[in-house]
Amino acid sequence: MNEYYKQSVAVFGIVIPFLLMAIIAGVCYSMTSSVGLKYKKKQKVYDLGHREIRQTMDLQLKVAQNAEKLKEWDTMMRTETRGTFLEHWKTAEKNFKGKELTKSSHNWTNYSQGLGLGVQQPASQVNMKFTATFRAMQLALMEMETILPNMQLDFIKMTPDDSGNAIHFDTTFTVWTLK
Repeated sequence: MNEYYKQSVAVFGIVIPFLLMAIIAGVCYSMTSSVGLKYKKKQKVYDLGHREIRQTMDLQLKVAQNAEKLKEWDTMMRTETRGTFLEHWKTAEKNFKGKELTKSSHNWTNYSQGLGLGVQQPASQVNMKFTATFRAMQLALMEMETILPNMQLDFIKMTPDDSGNAIHFDTTFTVWTLK
């Protein structure tokens, strides 16, 4: 056979088809890896979405289980006012004899300088002064924190009374309210 034809047959019969096959294989490989990466990303998003749906359903179940407590909390938050807050303290005062616990003054602020400052939930602050025994103040605070979970003691300063029979308590409370 002629040398001239052998070279043409080799180029057109072997080299060019081999190059075309290599190019097609490269394109197929890059497309499948690209599709595989897109699939993995979409699978992650899908799995994350399902996990969030499950977590949301778990939270909804917990809310449903605590619906009665949340209803009580909501009712309490809607009915508590500054006046009822002070009434609770008067009731607590009545549980003690004589001068075991006496409230001397209170002063309201329409905002909170404590923890309420960094939270979007509306809160008021009240500064209250008491003269009491240590035991009476502990019991009164425990009772108030039980009755009013929306109240937080931000500050308390204790100084001895001149007579030595009582302690002066200077307190600051944050009282949370509904928006």
